[in-house]
Amino acid sequence: MKTSTEIRRENLNILIERYGSIANLNAQLGRNRKDATLSQIRKGSVHSGTGRPRIMGDTMAREIETKLSLGYGWMDADHGNEAFPEDDDLIYLRRLNVSACCGASGVQNYEDEAYVDLMGVSRVWFKENISQIRENGYEIITAAGDSMEPTLKNGDLVVIDRFDTEITKRDGVFCVLIDNDLYLKRVQRVPGSLRFISDNRLYDPFEISLSEVESRVIVFGRMVNSLNLKRYD
Repeated sequence: MKTSTEIRRENLNILIERYGSIANLNAQLGRNRKDATLSQIRKGSVHSGTGRPRIMGDTMAREIETKLSLGYGWMDADHGNEAFPEDDDLIYLRRLNVSACCGASGVQNYEDEAYVDLMGVSRVWFKENISQIRENGYEIITAAGDSMEPTLKNGDLVVIDRFDTEITKRDGVFCVLIDNDLYLKRVQRVPGSLRFISDNRLYDPFEISLSEVESRVIVFGRMVNSLNLKRYD
């Protein structure tokens, strides 16, 4: 499987071909036509400060998508050589292996490690089912186990809002890392604590005091929708 770094470099080449030259692409992006950044990324030139090849980070990828009116996540999708902006009215949601984001120090850089694939959805579907306010910040994880049945079944795809992490300010279903264990739980604020609730009544709720939340809990995001699987025998 290609890494996101490789895919972004290939998509950069697609855009350079589309606009005729790096200089023209720079102009479309509001950059100086002689700006060497894209050329260095294209060639994988070594950064003098870090000694590592230059890559396109999330900030630049999202900037390019916005300025060229591409769907969110376009730079992360493997388009081949035929998908140009006017042909692609999709929004791309990254599907993550969230466990690959976790470590003793919390959330790690998941640029290549946790990125599994992309799901392209129409902008109309996205606005009806995810958000009418913004297109960025939403990603997909996979529910595991039966603790959230019947709401979520093992293997269901869950859309989370990575920007919504204020777990002490609102109730909802959140993806959280607690003491290095991953959970999808319904979270409720009670006096002095947060209560983590499983929709499956076979699992008892547990509480963490508000004074311990910051040191014990890392929030990946709030669930905004799920793509429930229906199985047929």
